[in-house]
Amino acid sequence: MWDALNEFELSLMNSLNSAISGEVMDLFLSFMLFLERGALVWILLTVLLLFDKRFRRAGYMTSLGLAISLLVAFVILKPIFGRLRPLEFIEGYAIIFPTPETYSFPSSPVTIAFAYTAVLWNNVKMLRVPLVLLSAFIALAEIYVYFSYFSDVITGIVLGALCGIITVRLFEKYTIIKPENNDKSGNLQ
Repeated sequence: MWDALNEFELSLMNSLNSAISGEVMDLFLSFMLFLERGALVWILLTVLLLFDKRFRRAGYMTSLGLAISLLVAFVILKPIFGRLRPLEFIEGYAIIFPTPETYSFPSSPVTIAFAYTAVLWNNVKMLRVPLVLLSAFIALAEIYVYFSYFSDVITGIVLGALCGIITVRLFEKYTIIKPENNDKSGNLQ
């Protein structure tokens, strides 16, 4: 099922890597991979949100968003599609990071990143640009090191955004935790 698409996407990935590869890019995208592994960056950010009373509701939402996006991408879809990772088709390819032992489609780190971004889009507006940039760099890192194909990443973006939107709607409909409101003096009500 995947053979023709894999071959086409591998050629695109090779072209991208030859155009942007270098020591700085290797170091930067390696750092992005470090942050995304095990959802480290998202868990840490969620903990920070939970400690600040103004953003506690957003922290609860991101916790739910992480759970939903992991369930959909990692537990349900990856085993169904069973797409092997691109690096498995490259002879002699070595990387300093442990190779993920799961399937490639959809990219679960990208799904999580964009679900997180979608959840916080209207809840913590000051994080919009940093989250979009971080999510985009994580998506690029997945492609750059041949962990995921372009189609895995694109699907992860769409799936993550949908998981984020669903999370917000579920949270708004079924929770009693209301957002903190500021009065004109800046004090929390």
